[in-house]
Amino acid sequence: MLPASVKTQSEPQNFLSLSVKFLLILFLLIASMILSVKFGSVDVTVAEILNEINIMLSTGNPGDSSNSMILWQIRIPRTIFAALCGMGLSLCGMVLQTMTRNDLADPYVLGVSSGASTGAVIAIIWGWFMLFGEYNVSAGAFIGAAVSTFVVTMAAGRSSNPIRLVLVGMGVSALFSSLTMMIIYGAKHEAQVRSAMFWLLGSLSGIQWKDLLVIAITVVVMAAIVWAVRADLDLMLLGEGEAEYLGINMKRMQLFVIILSSAVVALLVSKAGIIGFVGLITPHMARAVCGPTHGKLVVFSSVIGALVMVWADVLSRALFAPEEIPIGVLTSIVGAPIFLWIVTHRYGEGQP
Repeated sequence: MLPASVKTQSEPQNFLSLSVKFLLILFLLIASMILSVKFGSVDVTVAEILNEINIMLSTGNPGDSSNSMILWQIRIPRTIFAALCGMGLSLCGMVLQTMTRNDLADPYVLGVSSGASTGAVIAIIWGWFMLFGEYNVSAGAFIGAAVSTFVVTMAAGRSSNPIRLVLVGMGVSALFSSLTMMIIYGAKHEAQVRSAMFWLLGSLSGIQWKDLLVIAITVVVMAAIVWAVRADLDLMLLGEGEAEYLGINMKRMQLFVIILSSAVVALLVSKAGIIGFVGLITPHMARAVCGPTHGKLVVFSSVIGALVMVWADVLSRALFAPEEIPIGVLTSIVGAPIFLWIVTHRYGEGQP
């Protein structure tokens, strides 16, 4: 489980060691992103990729090579999108696990993603939320995510049993997934059904630069906000009573976490569909590298989440090339066994 207390008197992590680990992971991330951009039906060399990036940085315009459009309109935006999705989902999982003091919490398991998908499908098929213009799908996803998160929080109550929270989340997820399928089933146009079904399975294709800018700003702002409240998040690990005693307004912090995670998950779901278990796995990987304190965890969760998603995208395109596996299917295939392992090893043998 997440640590019940923050060991303020323990020996501090070696700064040099953490720096080396961070630089190594960052190097792997950059190398993986270059590999992701390189991979595809049209062969592009690493030298071409670096040359195109150099031209763009020097002139502000893409090069005139035959592969320039492929790189700048398809592969580079997609790879950046994968990294940003990983960062956002990892940070959302981290703050949800802290808020609930439950290492099984993540946007997918708790039904946040399913709620977001229901809101997004309502916007797509029924045409609701047109008040928000071209961002109506994102607005619908945010409302759905906020509603599902609120329902889970209220239904779970103050129970300290982590399994109860997961079961409530699974129930809410099943409810919203059923609503989503019912809405899709009632759609009048076959093209809408095909589009919605493929989108629900998760896809990073078709992302545009204008959408990427909004996503990048949102994820970076979230990381900055979480970094700013890192000390409060550390205190939340002590438990509700202790945190309140030390001056933390728990209701306000919980509302803050719900709104923040709902907004980010909604934006990502509205553009990529449902991508499961990334927010569950990557915070645990980060804790194994840097420990539980959020000052370090924000940084390592971000880069590890980005690395995992970039590789998930590469594998989704590579395993059955030229066919592409929906990325949500791939992350669920990998993430579900890890989820079961956490359940059996952390909460098995009669533990609560």
